[in-house]
Amino acid sequence: MLQTLPPPYATPASSEGVRPTPAVEHLVRSQVMALLESSPAYSQLDAGRQRRMADDLVKIGSYSAELMRDIFQRSEQLGQTPAVLTQTFTRDTPRQARALAGRAPGPASDEFSPRAASNVARITQQTLNAIAFPTFVADLIKGTFQAIVNASIQQMEAYGALLSNVAKTVDQFMGDNITDNQARDWLAQRYPAHFHVETNGDAPVVKVRETDQPKPNFQTDLGLKEDVDLSDDTAEETLVPAARRKLAENRHSMLATMVLMGINRIVITSGRIRAQMGFRINSSDTGQVHTATEFDEKNEASTSFGGGVASWFGGPSAEVKNTLTYVSSTKKDSQDELDVSANLTGEVDLKFKSDYFPMERFANPNMIALIQGNTPNPGANAPAGSATAKTAEVAD
Repeated sequence: MLQTLPPPYATPASSEGVRPTPAVEHLVRSQVMALLESSPAYSQLDAGRQRRMADDLVKIGSYSAELMRDIFQRSEQLGQTPAVLTQTFTRDTPRQARALAGRAPGPASDEFSPRAASNVARITQQTLNAIAFPTFVADLIKGTFQAIVNASIQQMEAYGALLSNVAKTVDQFMGDNITDNQARDWLAQRYPAHFHVETNGDAPVVKVRETDQPKPNFQTDLGLKEDVDLSDDTAEETLVPAARRKLAENRHSMLATMVLMGINRIVITSGRIRAQMGFRINSSDTGQVHTATEFDEKNEASTSFGGGVASWFGGPSAEVKNTLTYVSSTKKDSQDELDVSANLTGEVDLKFKSDYFPMERFANPNMIALIQGNTPNPGANAPAGSATAKTAEVAD
């Protein structure tokens, strides 16, 4: 254990209280005398005043030193080791170092925390998980395939509905597709000088116009068995049904011819699906530190005669006051920026060709013959792609 008080200062304390030991008094006197003898003012005093001043200062210093020795002794008895911190300065020591002496070190002025850069990994992971690029690719492939399948189904359903219509009789086709109002409009458009449609009543009706133009040949135009007169009653009772049937025959015949010629369809032959993702993240951390220090040193010296210690010993007294002011300011500015951008690109490139529906896969021979008979020229309207059509082409 480190010895706190070396001899001759390790003597026990006096039982009568705090009293300086001879060793302490000898040490204090040597220091006081060294201090007084270095003062020019002390040397100007007479011997009696010098002795009284020295004795008084030694008495004060001895009791102060004895109190400190007592503290050291009691610390040693408690198992503690007191320490004396001393600081030594020379004339070459910078004033800033002297002003900062004894202060606890603060945070370094160049501390820098790159918050944006430290979050790059976390932001990247969260962004990529939110984008879910594999799911995007899977949905792109699934959507493309589903679109192709749906287009094929719609084409086949439309062609099947067309076949069922043209395979019907004219009366069946007329009942399902042609209305009386369509027939009335057709009559008014075909013979605008003789008929018009009146919509003022509860239902539209065909009315005869007054005109000097000759009467049309309804027997030839509408396929009537006998000629009819022009009147409002005749128009509604005879001409509208005849026009409805004539309109149905024309459309039925045209659809049948179109079906036998072959309805075009879209056939996908090849294609390419391309998916691409672009991801970019930029981080920027900027830190600035501004420091400023200012020192101000002020020295004051004063001399007094009488009063205070000088009045005790009858001499002048001098006082020197040194004031050192240190001001330090630190300003820190930091800025962090994180920029994230992601681009998803989906590209579908499909190659297709135009083809016709093979009627043999949708209709039996009887239906094909019935459709062919509904055309204006059955002999010249063989189904496209059939054996009969190929034979006709070779014969030509």
